[in-house]
Amino acid sequence: MAIHIYIYTLYTAVLSTLIAAVIGVETAFFTSHRRFFGRRFLLAAGIVPLCVPPLVIALGYVSFFGVNGIVSGWLKAIANAAGGHFDGLTFLYTTLGVVVAQGFYNFPLVTRIVNDAWERLPRDNENAARLLGAGEGRIFFTITLPRLSGAIAAACIPVFLFCFFSFMIVLLFSPPGNSTLEVELYHSVRTTLEIGSGAIIALIETVTAMGIVFAYSYVIRKNQIGVEGLSFTRNVRSRIGGQAFETRSARAVEIAGFVVLGVLALLFFVGPGIAVLISSFTIKQNNAEVFGLGLFRGLFGSATFWKAFLNSLLIGLCTSALCCFISFVYSVVIRMKGKQQKVLFQLIPVMPMAISSVVTGWVLSLVFGGGNVVVLVLCQTLLFWPIGYKQIQNGMNQLTSDTQNAAFILSRGRLDCAMRFYLPSCRKVIFTAFCYCFAVSIGDATLPLVLAIPGFSTLALYTYRLAGAFRFNQACACAVVMILMAMFPTSLRGAKRRGNLQ
Repeated sequence: MAIHIYIYTLYTAVLSTLIAAVIGVETAFFTSHRRFFGRRFLLAAGIVPLCVPPLVIALGYVSFFGVNGIVSGWLKAIANAAGGHFDGLTFLYTTLGVVVAQGFYNFPLVTRIVNDAWERLPRDNENAARLLGAGEGRIFFTITLPRLSGAIAAACIPVFLFCFFSFMIVLLFSPPGNSTLEVELYHSVRTTLEIGSGAIIALIETVTAMGIVFAYSYVIRKNQIGVEGLSFTRNVRSRIGGQAFETRSARAVEIAGFVVLGVLALLFFVGPGIAVLISSFTIKQNNAEVFGLGLFRGLFGSATFWKAFLNSLLIGLCTSALCCFISFVYSVVIRMKGKQQKVLFQLIPVMPMAISSVVTGWVLSLVFGGGNVVVLVLCQTLLFWPIGYKQIQNGMNQLTSDTQNAAFILSRGRLDCAMRFYLPSCRKVIFTAFCYCFAVSIGDATLPLVLAIPGFSTLALYTYRLAGAFRFNQACACAVVMILMAMFPTSLRGAKRRGNLQ
């Protein structure tokens, strides 16, 4: 393995993480301190890196920024009107395209984590510094940033790992001659069949990721944000540029920063998503674009599509059920044993973050003598159960010790306590965990591609093959179906909740 592949992998992951961090932290300031239209959308978008597959993001960028994308079409029209010539944007298929796509794809996750920490910080220290004449910049760098450093690191480390193990975006956008460890590993074990080279690559990227995961666990333990004493000041959000203590120049800078963030979010986050939706309804006929349902009719009339649809549904249900079962059992065990704060038990749920999908699929296919549906479910369960565990553990943390002790006294045993106390108490977060795991399973194209199960396809893999055949509009239509399918359990819960309210 050439050293430049390792350096290129780190280079793209670091730059992508920096973009996500800068945009995410600045956005977190506005979501935690200001009120504005779209605030809830930005916070809700924190689940996008977990639930929206990178393949859909890649399709969105192709539809929006590609040579024949929406932005290129606008620029071509402007150039033609001015009597010039424009061939279309080409930055997408460069390192810049990889970094921008990964950075803006993950920034809502940084925003969500830092926002939650920032909202819990008392503002008494900042207000005292203002009374003493300190400027906003000095207050941020000397008071606020040190207290937020743990939350920022806790957000950036998972983002770095997501970018370090990035597969689909790099596979589609990486320029010729440049590759990452994950892509090279896939080519080694599936294309060139160089098993020795693949083993070396797998070892190098796993060791690197393990170091990052240990750093992540250390940061989580040492820098958890808590309330520092009592605060008698209520944290009230003001409008943009509406703080009474701000100078006129500071207000102008804040408004300008918000406008820049809004433009960037619209261009590189919202725009690609809308482009996928528009492309799914666009058909080219006689060199003209016609809007209609033709692409969806073509999909629904294909037996291959329905086979992939049913396969995705089956795999998603099995994976989600197993993930929730493992997460619930693990949460109950460490809760009953009082091991929540032990380093080892905190580290186990984050260990899958250090193992890539390609490595997991390859190793298990070797163990079981090839890829099959059972191996696919096992691979997804091993990789995705920490997502469900995070949700269930949050629900467990809401249960008080007094209530738990009362449940122990009134139960016949630990199993009875788990079934009659923990399970009913956590049913809502268990369903939330199921929805997350189901969405991630539906959007996973990497494991089905690596396992290469004969005669087997999923919606994600079907979408990838359409995109690989340059049938981007059909791929976008399939991606829309895939997203709706992933959102279906959540919509059922929302409908049930509305029914209860009525």
